Amino acid sequence: MRSGPHPSTAGGSAARHFARRTSDTRQRTLARRMRLLGIDAAYEPDGDDSSLATRSATEQRELLTLDRGLLFRRNVHDGALIRTDDVDAQLDDILSRFAPRLAPWTRCLRCGALLEEVSATEVAAQLEPGTARTYRSFSRYTGCGRVYWRGAHSRRLEALVRRATS
Repeated sequence: MRSGPHPSTAGGSAARHFARRTSDTRQRTLARRMRLLGIDAAYEPDGDDSSLATRSATEQRELLTLDRGLLFRRNVHDGALIRTDDVDAQLDDILSRFAPRLAPWTRCLRCGALLEEVSATEVAAQLEPGTARTYRSFSRYTGCGRVYWRGAHSRRLEALVRRATS
């Protein structure tokens, strides 16, 4: 993969697609953080080397992995070696090496699908009574259908977004 200028939230080329490989919690966390920043990050906790290489080729995704050998498979579209086990350092490395276009708060942290705004009445059946009383602005993920609102958890996530976009 080619490196580029500092990550940006404005303009730039189309977002890069990343396929994830691993089943450990730290790598799942990296995929979720990438999605928080609006990066199209696929994650396959149970994917074996063959299925990951095939997905990379079929979907034209760049494969990020800790496994150097996986990158040498013929059918890997493009890929990069993740150089550390630390999640914060992994994210910093990805952002500085590849400068993906960032669009924070636009993807589901679980499935990676895009958000669509919805009215409170559209999602009322999916909300706990306290949530429906407290919040007015809701979105739904186009893939899994989960409902999202910026609750108390968003403060911690805001800090991650600020760090990545500064």
